[in-house]
Amino acid sequence: MRPPHAALTETLRRVDALLVKSGRTRAEVLDADRLSWETGVPVPVVAALVGGQDVPEEEFGDRIRTRILHLRRTRRRPDGSRYSYSEIGASFSASGAALSAIVNGRSKCGPLAATQAGIEKFFFGQANGFLSAEAVPALNAALQPVLARLEHETDPLAEALSRYDDVRGVALRQARDLPEERWNVLNATLKALLELDVKEGAR
Repeated sequence: MRPPHAALTETLRRVDALLVKSGRTRAEVLDADRLSWETGVPVPVVAALVGGQDVPEEEFGDRIRTRILHLRRTRRRPDGSRYSYSEIGASFSASGAALSAIVNGRSKCGPLAATQAGIEKFFFGQANGFLSAEAVPALNAALQPVLARLEHETDPLAEALSRYDDVRGVALRQARDLPEERWNVLNATLKALLELDVKEGAR
């Protein structure tokens, strides 16, 4: 497994390469506010990491507290008000006072794994590691849908690969190693066929 920073750097490199193809900029597709909303990583930290800077990771307990506050601030009741600690805790048989103590730093230890899982299930429907995920891997994971979308927008072969999980998919993957001249011919042909397929499907 690659180190987290190496994985993020590679993701950003791939994003940049696709942006060059599409004639767009990072500012047009990488929304720091949205990425912060998805990950719980503060906007300035998101911006710094996307910019290639090293940012000190929060201490584990601080990270948990920050993420709980983030969830209460960004995932609210239908009427727009925040969920109380009592509501959250009641969903997995914990007291609101216990959760409040964790968030306010009065608890002598960080939350147990069961408490973390309970909070995540309350907000996401399942335990997903949101509260404890370090900033770099959390951001890298949030960038994967962006990367996939760019690949589909700029590479007809990516769309074709997603359709086929058989010998056709193997052949298409091998085609990516063709010399550039032949690849350009195949790429143009695939693009024309996919556009034709869309037109026929719309009839």
